[in-house]
Amino acid sequence: MDERLYAQLAGRLAHEAVVVATVVETAGATPRKRGARMLVGADTTAFSIGGGLAEARTIAAARALLERGDATAALAIDLGGGPGAAGVCGGRMQLLLRRWAGADDRLQASQAAAELAAGRRVALPEAYDSVPLLPDPRLLVIGAGHCGAALCDAARLLDFELAVFDTRTERLADPAFAGLATYGGDVPRLAAALATPREVYAVLLNRDFAADIACLRELCRRPPIFIGMMGSRRRIRQVVEALPEQAAILAGLRAPVGLDIAAETPAEIAISILAQLVRERSR
Repeated sequence: MDERLYAQLAGRLAHEAVVVATVVETAGATPRKRGARMLVGADTTAFSIGGGLAEARTIAAARALLERGDATAALAIDLGGGPGAAGVCGGRMQLLLRRWAGADDRLQASQAAAELAAGRRVALPEAYDSVPLLPDPRLLVIGAGHCGAALCDAARLLDFELAVFDTRTERLADPAFAGLATYGGDVPRLAAALATPREVYAVLLNRDFAADIACLRELCRRPPIFIGMMGSRRRIRQVVEALPEQAAILAGLRAPVGLDIAAETPAEIAISILAQLVRERSR
């Protein structure tokens, strides 16, 4: 989320002051955790720190900050259910509200946005934000067939930087992959898709057994933090057995990839995979 948020912040600062509201601490049950952020302008908002009354109070406090012209404010949100609480979840949230305005702040935001777009973490001065900014992880989809297209379509709604590989370069012209980083050609070309400072989640959706073996061999040269593979348990076992020299790395292979929701269609399979990735990313 930080990548899109700071790109939007840098653009908005050309014509208005904006408050970045950051969740800096939580305890108990809360709708969002440390690092959640939203933008609040005089008339508009973007992104979310959890919705409901907690978010309404955050927006009101941020707009009061804009009116005062102060640089920062702290905001405590009580969700304990007592008198004056913003909810009954049971927890509490502490937020930092930081007003961004003017040329210096726009430069700071633009520099942060550029670093995030390059896949690098950003630590802003604490006066701006005490929680490091994180670039989107790369979701590397290996296999540009029906399931790969469905996965990319659905993943556009989430905070992933998308990349697609297939030896069949003609498949990469599918509209589902428009605007994404695409890599076609021989399997060693996968190395270019892995050459990023971003965390990489790789999902193999190949159409055949031999392609799985070749792609996994290449992935093991620079292992992503997550490797998942579609296929029957028999096919998965045969693929792993064909790569005995990579047994240690492939012990962490998530296969069959996706949560078990009895998915059958490409769209259902995409949802099951993304649900698993969201769970993994939150750990």
